[in-house]
Amino acid sequence: MRFALRLSAIGLACTALLGSPRAGAASSTPAAKPQHIMSINMCADLLLLQLVPKSRIASVSYLAHDGAAELFPGADTGVPINRGTAEDVLKEKPDLILAGQASTPITTALAKRVGAQVVQVQESNNFRDIRDFIKQIGEAVGEQARAAVLVRHIDMTLGELAANPPRRLSRVVAWTGGSSVPGRESLTNAIIEAAGAVNIAALPGRRYTTFGVEDLLQADPDALLFEGVSSGTPSLRSDEGQHRLVRKIYGARRISYNQAAYGCGLPQSADAARDLRRALDALPERRRKR
Repeated sequence: MRFALRLSAIGLACTALLGSPRAGAASSTPAAKPQHIMSINMCADLLLLQLVPKSRIASVSYLAHDGAAELFPGADTGVPINRGTAEDVLKEKPDLILAGQASTPITTALAKRVGAQVVQVQESNNFRDIRDFIKQIGEAVGEQARAAVLVRHIDMTLGELAANPPRRLSRVVAWTGGSSVPGRESLTNAIIEAAGAVNIAALPGRRYTTFGVEDLLQADPDALLFEGVSSGTPSLRSDEGQHRLVRKIYGARRISYNQAAYGCGLPQSADAARDLRRALDALPERRRKR
């Protein structure tokens, strides 16, 4: 009841401010490209910046800058940011909103009420999901041709990796600390496999698992993929990742990876697999424990 009352009140305010749904939102020409796109999901932010010119972007989420800085510095310069609130929708009056599964329900409900199309994007756990994600957003923003180019980039990159086997089979794990380690049903695992390596945390039916320091040393992977803590805030997870034995054994075998490419399904996720292959091939041979 409280949610409905709040939504009704915001809807009335919106009607007073906007008068009628934004022109083109319910247009008789549905093929027209949206011209005022608002993204409230970081992964959608990063794909949107690759699909349309800035002039057609109303705003991206406040999380977009860090991801853009990792993938394509400066691509978001001058693009306004939002925090995914109902107030942001009222202020920006978008004709299209790209939202994630966890987006605030009142925001997406209000968007529909004022006439903005809402496209809810799904999380990507493999390269098939990434292709679907790119095609979905490409169609929503009217840039199918550009989306097709990005999908071809993925196919070409993965095809080259498949056609050229790695120097050796490497056993790796994405381990910054033991509390949450990407397992079989994760995008990280898909990237590791595309690189021609084996994720030792890929347990059946497990998207994430745990690896303490002792478990890690017992498993004896050939390399650690190291995410790092971009915020610089100390945590038990980051402290564990700096454990003395871990640094001693894997100091020269820790491969840093791009958090945005591993966390969001993007064309750069295929590039991440290529970069991982190169990094693993560059590591010297090691004598495994008996």
